[in-house]
Amino acid sequence: ERYAQVIEIASKDPNSDGLLVALTPQAMTDPTETARRLTKFAATRGKPVLASWMGGKDVVAGEAILNQANIPTFGYPDTAARTFTLMYRYAYNLRSLYETPTLVEGEMGAAPDRAQAQQFILDARKSGRILLTEFESKRMLAAYGIPTVQMRVAAGEDEAVQCADAIGYPVVLKLHSQTITHKTEVGGVQLNLTDAGAVRRAYRAIESGAKAVREPHLCGGENFLGVTVQPMIKLDGYELIVGSSIDAQFGPVLLFGAGGQLVEVFRDRALALPPLNTTLARRMMEQTTIYKALKGVRGRAAVDLDALARLLVRFSQLVIEQPWIKEIDINPLLAAPSPNPSPPDGGEPAAGRIIALDARIVLHEPGLEEDQLPKLAIRPYPTQYASEWTAKDGTRVTIRPIRPEDELLIVKFHATLSEESVYMRYFQI
Repeated sequence: ERYAQVIEIASKDPNSDGLLVALTPQAMTDPTETARRLTKFAATRGKPVLASWMGGKDVVAGEAILNQANIPTFGYPDTAARTFTLMYRYAYNLRSLYETPTLVEGEMGAAPDRAQAQQFILDARKSGRILLTEFESKRMLAAYGIPTVQMRVAAGEDEAVQCADAIGYPVVLKLHSQTITHKTEVGGVQLNLTDAGAVRRAYRAIESGAKAVREPHLCGGENFLGVTVQPMIKLDGYELIVGSSIDAQFGPVLLFGAGGQLVEVFRDRALALPPLNTTLARRMMEQTTIYKALKGVRGRAAVDLDALARLLVRFSQLVIEQPWIKEIDINPLLAAPSPNPSPPDGGEPAAGRIIALDARIVLHEPGLEEDQLPKLAIRPYPTQYASEWTAKDGTRVTIRPIRPEDELLIVKFHATLSEESVYMRYFQI
């Protein structure tokens, strides 16, 4: 009776998603009668009931009663717990299949400037470089609609001061180099500079640090080409990392997770294969621990997760369309909650508070032929089949292959057709 009462209460609790009933035979326990009382909960709608009747031959009769009522039984509760996990993953995957992604193209402004991005790569390859400067890397991100912090390149100390005066204090100075990729390791990042004197001191410190590098593959004047001057961003947000590298079997693989200087320590990350849509991007974010914080925690507002998902889709598009990229990462990608999600002046909403503070792009070796570049594991959307057509009345029409994002448009289109037309559309050869 106690078992039955407890299960009835728990089954009505909106905070529970399923029930695991565990029983161990004691002197006053009746496993068979308890199982019989449990059978009426077998049909609890939306809440699976699992049972763990421990006790070997002493509980065989009770297990038989439960199995006949379609309640699965397990010898130990940890096995049942693993079954719950598998059921959750199955439902999670089904939900992803039935979720309609949103269309990114057009929502984040103009289409990517693919030609400009490709030109940065061509210029680097012509000069024999495989490492793009931070300035070039951020310009490539901007070409794909990924927000980046304002940046100016200064080749001298006086020019750095002029840039800082134009941007406004406080500013950040970073090493501008074609060979050194991890700037913090050589003192190549100076933060929160509040006046011209601080800028001059920071410039000299970065210059001496870069010129002191003694590794054979990093020797030469190209270690130091000056500095980049950027505004000091002070947003109360989260540091993320978005990146891609090459896997020997799967080709380009995408990465998302917690970023910052301790990214290798915390290792809070999720991997996915390009191309992404907004649904896959959201699932990728959900696999990380920092996602819980991004949704809002301890009174802090949530980050614009829809904007972050669209940014991941654009990043995926960059990786697909620029195959000469071997490694790319944005670290940190600063994501901050918007204090005013809908600005009254019509300005940019929360999406504007997701911004790339640093970026790094490494290209494939110069001797590699184009047909030797790693191939994508999943074929991307066939943009080569999209074209424009003009009707006799002058109406311009885009003809392209269908995609998952078109689901709502297809439903709307079907509403204008008869049932016979819909049937014949899909079942006539």
